[in-house]
Amino acid sequence: MESLDYVRKVVLENDSWRNATLNLIASENVMFPEVGSEFYYNDFMHRYAEGKPYQRYYNGTKYIDDLESKCQEHFKAHFSCHYADVRPISGAIANLAVFCGLPKMNGKIVSNSLPSGGHITHNKMGTVSKVCGKEVHNFATDSENPFKTDVDGSIRIIREVNPDFIVFGKSMFLHPEPVKEIRREFPEKTILYDAAHVFGLIYGGEFQMPFDEGADLITASTHKTFPGPQGGIVLMKREMQFEKSVDSMLFPGILSNHHLHRIPALLATAIAYDTKHRDYGKKVIEAAQKLSEMMAGAGYKVCGYDGKKYTYTHQVVLDVTEMGGGAPVADKLEKNNIIVNKNSLPWDKSVISPSGIRIGVQEAVLRGMDAGQIFEKLNSALKS
Repeated sequence: MESLDYVRKVVLENDSWRNATLNLIASENVMFPEVGSEFYYNDFMHRYAEGKPYQRYYNGTKYIDDLESKCQEHFKAHFSCHYADVRPISGAIANLAVFCGLPKMNGKIVSNSLPSGGHITHNKMGTVSKVCGKEVHNFATDSENPFKTDVDGSIRIIREVNPDFIVFGKSMFLHPEPVKEIRREFPEKTILYDAAHVFGLIYGGEFQMPFDEGADLITASTHKTFPGPQGGIVLMKREMQFEKSVDSMLFPGILSNHHLHRIPALLATAIAYDTKHRDYGKKVIEAAQKLSEMMAGAGYKVCGYDGKKYTYTHQVVLDVTEMGGGAPVADKLEKNNIIVNKNSLPWDKSVISPSGIRIGVQEAVLRGMDAGQIFEKLNSALKS
């Protein structure tokens, strides 16, 4: 039978190892150094606060009521929006609440396909179909650059499908989404922008601004390019008829307790971003763009080039078919203490044996590395 010493040993070994690795997983980050221990590890992690601030079903919540209401107000002010809910415990939970809370009409949606980088929650294998029962249709992709959306082809698909709502956002996310163009053609449609991967870049004003371009809702994770605690958020631009439905889907529909210790850490992350790390998003994008150029210059097959850049986000995607494929390359890098994930590319026939790897620079940048340092480690490991 395992002992406390065994558990302690494994935890310490993992901490030591991961602190010694170069983590390039595009969906992960660490918190700002001034946020982690002080604002995350506290008594709130033991408590419940069902419901909304000042409308709880439990007593003993006066301090979390104060922090949670201020956290919501902070994000509402930052994004100049009507509604912010910080209770989702993940981006997937945020998506689930919105997908199931939006009006039900003909039961169809249009989103990015998995091969073009779409997230599983937006597709028939995931939440929007299996839980919310939507029939999923996908945007058309550019024939020359399948990492981008073909706007004209997608407009035709949306007209034909007449979806209940439209979902933007990706997991393999290199380019801005055509929110403005689709909004112009479909002023009456509900548009959701899943900003899970790019939320920190949007927060820092360094990427496209979905609300300005016509999105009605933003869902996001709070722990990728936004370096906060693991969790999710739902933002709504203006008061809309489905607000109460989305709100009640969050609670009591999905959530009971919402992991209260996240809330002070989330608010502290936003404040730290505003005051001490204002250039973080800019640094992340610059590092990803420089890394993509350096990798291409060294002969690697960097994906997504649009005639100007390979990436506009924190991600760099490589086709490593000639090096054995995504899985062997990711395994090789891990043996050299570099962590990435294998990733299927638009032309792959199998997600089990993908031809690509996906790189995210956001954690390395937060830890003080630049593109040149990341390149040196990657290039050395790949050529070893």
